[in-house]
Amino acid sequence: MKQIALLSLILVVLSSCIKEGPMGPQGYPGEDGDDASTPQLYYFDIPVANFNKELFYEDNNYFYNDAWVAYGYIQGVTITENDLVMVFMHQTTDGGPDNYFQALPYLDYVDGTENFTQYSYGIMDDNGDLIFTIRTNDGRNPYVDMNATWSIEYNVYLVKGTESRKAEIPSDVNFKDETALKQYLGISERKKVEFIQH
Repeated sequence: MKQIALLSLILVVLSSCIKEGPMGPQGYPGEDGDDASTPQLYYFDIPVANFNKELFYEDNNYFYNDAWVAYGYIQGVTITENDLVMVFMHQTTDGGPDNYFQALPYLDYVDGTENFTQYSYGIMDDNGDLIFTIRTNDGRNPYVDMNATWSIEYNVYLVKGTESRKAEIPSDVNFKDETALKQYLGISERKKVEFIQH
């Protein structure tokens, strides 16, 4: 009986000595009311007429090729250098390049030729803005009418990273297969957002 009382006394003393450590850093604030740790799928349209022609140069300053670009950001969404961004595109009114979303970068070959149009995207390091690019391998206009009224629709997948770790997708997940990507990320619906151009 004395041993049980002594053991109980030791446990009470030990438990009273346990102290909680300092509170950890606060997580990312939610965006648009969403949990910032949950992968998101956003979508928006960019009219073809909103792409501006710019000259691009390589490091040696030799003329590389013309490109048509659209810069901007997703309203209410912040992209950091540790976030993972994957983009799919679909031309919403002319039926091409195919009647489904294509993972970027994507080369759309002109039937029966070696000419192609390249669709790509990037993230501006200084502020997390997005840049969408259309470029041809021979310098021609991507479309006969660059003032056309139809749009290119973009699906943007965003997986938030942390200050100490970049978000990643395991190598066994085919992130160019949108169905497989949605299944892995657990995304069932996409959110319509505004793409604000500069």
